[in-house]
Amino acid sequence: MSARAQLEDLSRRLTTREARGRAYMVVPITPGAGASFICARLAANAARESARPVWLFDLDFGANPQSTRTRMNGAAYSADLGAERFWRSEPEGAGRLALRKVDAAPVLISVFERDPGEVRRVTFASAPAYWDRVRDACGLALIDIPCDSPAATALCADVDGVILVGDAKTTTRAMADSLADEIEHAGGEVLGVILNRAPEQATR
Repeated sequence: MSARAQLEDLSRRLTTREARGRAYMVVPITPGAGASFICARLAANAARESARPVWLFDLDFGANPQSTRTRMNGAAYSADLGAERFWRSEPEGAGRLALRKVDAAPVLISVFERDPGEVRRVTFASAPAYWDRVRDACGLALIDIPCDSPAATALCADVDGVILVGDAKTTTRAMADSLADEIEHAGGEVLGVILNRAPEQATR
C-alpha cells in the first residue's frame, strides 16, 4: 500500500460519523520529521469523509505554519468556545486564538494572532472541558504539536490519542520509545508511529 493510501486509510479510521467528534495529537519525534505535513494531509482527507468540519489546531504560535502555507477564506472565528482555555499568554490578553476556514474545504485552521512584541510567553495546561467543546463542535480535531513543545505532555491526557511521526533516516526506535513513554507517563495514549519518508515497498 502506498504512503498516500495509508494516510487515507488512517484518516477514515480517525473520523467518526457519530454526534460527538474526536481529538488527536500529532507529535514529531525529531525536528523535521514531517509531522505538520502528515497532520495537514490527515485533515484534508478527513474533510472528505466527515459530514462535519475538521479543525486543525497549530500549536506553533510563533510561526503559524499551517495557516501560512494554506489559502484561507473568510472571517476569523474565536477559538475560545466559552470554556477554559488550554493556553495562556503573558501578559494576559496579549494574544488570541482564532479559527479561519481553508478555501474550498470544510477545514478550520487555528491562527494565533497578536501584536508584534506584545506576547512575552505562552504556556499550555490541561483543559479537558475545552476539548469536550471541540468534540461537540466538529467531526475531527487534529492538534499539530511542534517538536519538543511542552504542549505534548500538557495536553495529551485531554485527547483521544497521540500519533507520533518519525523520519525514516534520522529517527531510531529508542527515540520513539522514549517519547512514547514520556507521553504515556503524562496520561496520554500513543496509538502508533508514522515513519515518514520510508521507502515504499512493492505490493502484489
